[in-house]
Amino acid sequence: MAKGLFLLLFFTILEFSEQKSYSKMYYPNGKLQSEGWMNQNQKVDYWFYYYENGNKKEEGHYLTNKKQKWWLFYDSNENLLRKTEFLNDKPNGLTILYKDGKIVKAEKYQMGTKTNEWNSLSAYQKDNIK
Repeated sequence: MAKGLFLLLFFTILEFSEQKSYSKMYYPNGKLQSEGWMNQNQKVDYWFYYYENGNKKEEGHYLTNKKQKWWLFYDSNENLLRKTEFLNDKPNGLTILYKDGKIVKAEKYQMGTKTNEWNSLSAYQKDNIK
């Protein structure tokens, strides 16, 4: 009896662990649109998204189909536009905005709602370094 229960548990765990796979999706023209890990039909781990010209559009972490941690967003020439912290698919934490490779602004979010904004490093330091 215990041996049968052990085997059932073993095969159940094995089945779930084998469901994680690397997935690629394509534009109608055949170019890569996105790629990343899937587990039980949900996006997990790190994903990349691309413009139709092949350049990176965005990249970041998923946990059960929801954006988590830091995400990076690019323009169509692959210049970094912003970095945003996410929690459960909503901006939560800092967003750092860039122009020509330089930080131009920072914003703070609490579950999708902007709570603060800084237009200079000195303003940010004044509010956050005490």
